[in-house]
Amino acid sequence: MISNSLRLRFAAFTAATLSSIGLFAATPAQANTFGKTEVRQDRLIAVAAPVGSTRHQLLILEQISNDRPCWRETGSNPVEIDPLLLDFDFTGICGRSTDSNGYSIRVGDRDLGMQYNLRVVRDGDDLVLMGVPFGARPGGPLEIGRARGVSSGFVKLQLNPGWRFTKRNYDGRTLGHVYLTNDLTLSELTTSTPVATRPTPTPQPTKPPVTTPVPPARPAPESLLQLSAEQVRQMQEIETRYNARITERGQALQQAHQQLRQMMGVQTSDRTLRRQQKRVRQLQAELSDLHFEKLMEMRSLLGTEQLGQFAQLLDSASGQVVGSR
Repeated sequence: MISNSLRLRFAAFTAATLSSIGLFAATPAQANTFGKTEVRQDRLIAVAAPVGSTRHQLLILEQISNDRPCWRETGSNPVEIDPLLLDFDFTGICGRSTDSNGYSIRVGDRDLGMQYNLRVVRDGDDLVLMGVPFGARPGGPLEIGRARGVSSGFVKLQLNPGWRFTKRNYDGRTLGHVYLTNDLTLSELTTSTPVATRPTPTPQPTKPPVTTPVPPARPAPESLLQLSAEQVRQMQEIETRYNARITERGQALQQAHQQLRQMMGVQTSDRTLRRQQKRVRQLQAELSDLHFEKLMEMRSLLGTEQLGQFAQLLDSASGQVVGSR
């Protein structure tokens, strides 16, 4: 019998895993039918968002209306970002894309959502936004932007020359999906020398360069679901509807974890510690339930054959969770 804790871990792992490997991405044929819409560049920003204490991931914010500012920028090299939208109900005011359902790469007028994954990696004293090909697919890594410094918080990723934001469109309608766009072809980008964007540093004693290699992206599973354009649209709407609640619960959980660690290091009664641990478990359950509810809504859109493929992916995810115990 599966324990409650394992059920919660499975729900969260499955939702996160299926999203990250592009399960709900468009098929290659559909990707070619998507167009792009030019947008005002000052209305969007690429952000390196902290994940835990050592990693960052890409977050794209959009200022939809002028009712309230969605973020604030301070400093330089790197530019620190204060995500103001977390302090109010930003529906209709701000947009936020947190994973491959909300953003992808488009080069030479080709949608590369099925070929490339977007990652933020540490490169010495910098954070770099990279496009990394899935598995053994053709094409090398793409450097898209840099923070021009490091920080443990939210920092702006400044796009390299030639890169800009656009929006995906389909059948004449602009969608919420954001492209990181370059007009050069993939072959031109991967055979040319990347443009240096950081300012020339003050000369320092020569040291061996410290570079964190970019690990290969997880290959997409062979049984990727063949989704129609309408299924993709509906799943993107589900993703958008759940994202705000998932982010809010995730931040509350992170804060509760931090408070528990601080309590453990000072004189705190056992009763208070147990109460805080109960709060952490409650937030974990709420977050996992949100992931599971989102997954079930997406599942309800699948046909009979797609459900069979879906079950195979769940079996794979379940095996990974059980094996990690």
